[in-house]
Amino acid sequence: MSNTFPTDLVKQLSRNAAMTSLGPVLGAVNAFAYDVATDPQASGSTVQVDIVTDGTAAASNPTNYETGDTTKVARQVTISEVSKSFHVTQAQLNKGHSLRNLIGKNMQLVANAARDIVFAPITTTNYGAAILDSTAADFVPADLKTIWAECKDFPEKHLLIDGAWYAKLLPDNANSFRPGQSGAYGWDSIAMNNRWDGAGADLIGFAGGRDALAIASGEPVIDASLLAQFDMYEEVELEGGLSAYVASWASTATRTRWMSIGLMIGAQVGDATAGRVIRDGSV
Repeated sequence: MSNTFPTDLVKQLSRNAAMTSLGPVLGAVNAFAYDVATDPQASGSTVQVDIVTDGTAAASNPTNYETGDTTKVARQVTISEVSKSFHVTQAQLNKGHSLRNLIGKNMQLVANAARDIVFAPITTTNYGAAILDSTAADFVPADLKTIWAECKDFPEKHLLIDGAWYAKLLPDNANSFRPGQSGAYGWDSIAMNNRWDGAGADLIGFAGGRDALAIASGEPVIDASLLAQFDMYEEVELEGGLSAYVASWASTATRTRWMSIGLMIGAQVGDATAGRVIRDGSV
């Protein structure tokens, strides 16, 4: 009897793995300006992300309701395809836990590559000198006041920071602030990020308003004849409005089964005046 491909199981495991592996990494994009292309995109194509940079003052007792406007800048964000393929055995397909671990690990690898792309614009060249230069050992919650003061004019204030520094913000009891809680320490959001490989040297944190970073995503271009050969091609929605794409097919060349996880993503500076960087003082 021929082997069957458990499409529904793989779809569900892919969704779950995406939320646990990709979700926490890329979910923070909803704190910044992003756009999703409506049409499939090839690697190297651009997506326009509108950044609001300024607006005229509100009028008092106006006599003309068509004065003033909002200043927007269109950022052309080049998107790249991040993809990870891997071999799947029939034994793994027969064992849900084994397949779950396999998909989860590869989701993490995709997440790391995507995160490096998103963080590539976060440099002192783009956002200026670090507003805080501190070791993890010396970092204290009171340092958030220093960071917040540098961001005081931002309409929204979001903070991404390395786990070693984030740990200093964890509550001592049930009555303390939880860092992820909206409004904690006066921030709209505080999120942990433990990978800064794509960012500028020695940076471990980024504080910014919504328009500080422009992020774009989309669906990869795939020939219709290839799609017809897939046993499964599934869009997996992530936090923040982005999507990953999971495919599975049987190779006639090797007579084995393969899967791939793909994500189209890109980023560049939005409004450079709306972002600040934090540096590791031990380097």
